[in-house]
Amino acid sequence: MNRAFIKDIEKQYIDAVKFYEEEIRGSNVPDVDCFINLAFLYWSFATEQIEFNDPNNIPDEWSVIGEKNFLPTIDKGLKNYPDHLELVFWRRYLSHRLYFTSDFTENDCKAILETNRNQGVLVPYFFLYLFDKEAYADEIVELRRVCNELPTAKNLYISTFIGK
Repeated sequence: MNRAFIKDIEKQYIDAVKFYEEEIRGSNVPDVDCFINLAFLYWSFATEQIEFNDPNNIPDEWSVIGEKNFLPTIDKGLKNYPDHLELVFWRRYLSHRLYFTSDFTENDCKAILETNRNQGVLVPYFFLYLFDKEAYADEIVELRRVCNELPTAKNLYISTFIGK
């Protein structure tokens, strides 16, 4: 496991950001999860002052840095992995949650899954689970396992919606 993931799991989020950025800059083929986790941290800094920044002692200036960088980070990931389901999902979901300029509905999420299927990505199911707990129960069991095994900031966030 690389240093960025370790720092993320240890809740040393500023260090995690630095290591994720290094991994992305220093690799010809950076791991897609580096883009996802880095974008998620930036988004958290921008949106989750009371829930994320305050308890994790994130300095205030990181809120501005986060807002400025979360979408470019996802877009850079999409340049490397243009059809990656999780990147496509987070691009829509995080923008919606921060700016509320466009709706992101259950049907929108289903369309993303349909367009980018057969990738084995479980993350969008946490959103769909909000609409129908029974229909996605099997996916949620597996997603809970993944979130518990790798408690990054992103996975801790997901766990708040699906339980442990």
